Amino acid sequence: MRFFTTTRSRRATTGVLALATGAVLALGLSACAPAGGADPELKSGDLQTSIVEWRQAMDDCMLKAGFDLAQTSADGSPSDSIDTSQWDMNEFDKAYASCTAEVGEAPVDDSLPSEDELFESQLVFAKCMREFGYDYPDPVKGSGGMGQAFGPETNGDDVDTCTEKANQPVGSK
Repeated sequence: MRFFTTTRSRRATTGVLALATGAVLALGLSACAPAGGADPELKSGDLQTSIVEWRQAMDDCMLKAGFDLAQTSADGSPSDSIDTSQWDMNEFDKAYASCTAEVGEAPVDDSLPSEDELFESQLVFAKCMREFGYDYPDPVKGSGGMGQAFGPETNGDDVDTCTEKANQPVGSK
């Protein structure tokens, strides 16, 4: 299997990573606002079931637009990755926006932290890492929360301590 062999495949991979990050954030941060008169109430009363139903509707919409997000492996099991090398990512973005307008935003667990609370937590984590002597930058608001990768020189205990500190309720820091 070849990874990142061309600029085009890098762009496609970057696009998919951005989409995946966006999807995760949509699931965790967006408000439940279905379009087209869809019923915002959970049919089953279960958030997990509602997310599965939303994902199926989104996958179906994207498939109609020519993008199979539910690809399977040779044995028929769900694939761990999606081959985007043959996709025009500009067209993909248009289809995703159209499907989001049609299907609606992903259902959200209201008990999850807000985007502002997550950003505050990331700031606390970055400051803590700097206090341990690492050259760790502050996050950029709106960047999706993707932080830098840790190398072998990073002490896992330091990361754990800073993670614990960043996850404390806002008023207790």
